[in-house]
Amino acid sequence: MMRIFRYTFSLFMFAWLTAGAQTDNLDNGGIRLGFDISRIAVPFLEEGRVEYDGSVDLRINKDLYPVIEIGWGDFETEGMNFLYRSTGFSLRTGIDKNYLKKDNVNNMGMFFAGVRYGVSFFKHESTDLKISDPYWGDFSGAIPMKNMNAHWLEFSTGIRAKIFNNIYLGWSLRGRLLLYKSDDLNMSPNYIPGFGKVNGRTNLGFRYSVFYQLPL
Repeated sequence: MMRIFRYTFSLFMFAWLTAGAQTDNLDNGGIRLGFDISRIAVPFLEEGRVEYDGSVDLRINKDLYPVIEIGWGDFETEGMNFLYRSTGFSLRTGIDKNYLKKDNVNNMGMFFAGVRYGVSFFKHESTDLKISDPYWGDFSGAIPMKNMNAHWLEFSTGIRAKIFNNIYLGWSLRGRLLLYKSDDLNMSPNYIPGFGKVNGRTNLGFRYSVFYQLPL
């Protein structure tokens, strides 16, 4: 899995380094920084969950936008007989294809579809474990913190529109397919930063972001 990630990341960096030679033929293209403002609402909608997510995308021709997304997440949940916590960061790299015709007003506006390769490095633990057994008696203890990693594919579609000079707003829907997660004989991860809650191999996500296009 790490070999696949390094290969994908290398492709992005190649596109980034060679973009300068291509942008001379573009009008007002360039680099765009994004922040997922929908993550601000997460702690209010789900107690014990905090997430931050940012992105950088680069137009290399009229349709293609390589992108890197970096995130951090912390998740804590309490059950009747346990306390679970997972915390760490994620990195996703891939490319978006724009299907919106350009004009001079909104030349980096997008209606797009894209794909990402995601990886997360995180730690998880479970404390305050309480197990009752009429034969062996009651048990209390903890599962110690362990370093974990996970890899997934992510498919996205959405829009981005210019609202002010160099300022864009946009949303996207995300479908994720888990490819790999570290083994832990004591417990399976309940939450993977960047991927979300683990209920099988797939899940869906939503992003609502604000973007700033760097003047070039």
